[in-house]
Amino acid sequence: MFSPEQENISPSSTSSSKVPVKYGELMVLGYNGSLPNGDRGRRKSRFSLSRRPKANGVRPSTVHAACTAQAAKAISNKDQHSISYTLSRGQTVVVEYTHDNNTDMFQIGRSTESPIDFVVTDTVAGSQSNSDTQSVQSTISRFACRVMCQRTPPYTARIYAAGFDSSKNIFLGEKAAKWKTCDGQMDGLTTNGVLVMHPRHGFTEDSKPGVWREISVCGNVFTLRETRSAQQRGKMVRHSLTHTHTHTHTHTHTHTHTHTHTHTHTQGKMVRDTHRARW
Repeated sequence: MFSPEQENISPSSTSSSKVPVKYGELMVLGYNGSLPNGDRGRRKSRFSLSRRPKANGVRPSTVHAACTAQAAKAISNKDQHSISYTLSRGQTVVVEYTHDNNTDMFQIGRSTESPIDFVVTDTVAGSQSNSDTQSVQSTISRFACRVMCQRTPPYTARIYAAGFDSSKNIFLGEKAAKWKTCDGQMDGLTTNGVLVMHPRHGFTEDSKPGVWREISVCGNVFTLRETRSAQQRGKMVRHSLTHTHTHTHTHTHTHTHTHTHTHTHTQGKMVRDTHRARW
């Protein structure tokens, strides 16, 4: 995911430059380019995704299929990323994640905790004030999703549902859809989901809405569920829509006074987080 002016930049030329490679941008649309209270820290209308000084990406490694001491240690260890899949009250599968030197990770969500790189909050309807919406349940998850960018050309970016919290954990409860994949790994969907749409004709004057798909915790693509919180997943879509090579944009708009949709645009792709609560 790189901007057009960087297409012909070689790794050797970027290593000698002090300007980091820019993978792309996340943009909040709907505020005419600026937030009502202005850009403040990680809560702003535009966020650049640039190659980090040191890779912070992660990838799945060890799977603990039982509540063992190693699984408990992985969850409690604040230096260890892990995802816990609760199958029942007495059974939880824990997947450890190990450091990946080849990727950079960026996280998006409503939380202002340090793991979130880009803070996105609900859109306040024109007739409402911030105080009016404090009692309304947020439609954006605290740890909504994460974007993984390859540190070398072609700088491919992929989006995954759910983000790691301050303890580097992701928890999928009993009510969340989850399953074991053919290669023995676990995967799942967040309660309200992260959706992707690939506009026909790309982002041009001739753009037409495409088909909405759902992204899983492991970045796989599925058709939509019958309802947003259904435990039965849709059918897997073999042609992945989770990666791109250009700018990324985030679009937030108000659907009703209490429904806010967050859209993430990639090249010919649009992602929507319709969370109404943390999963």
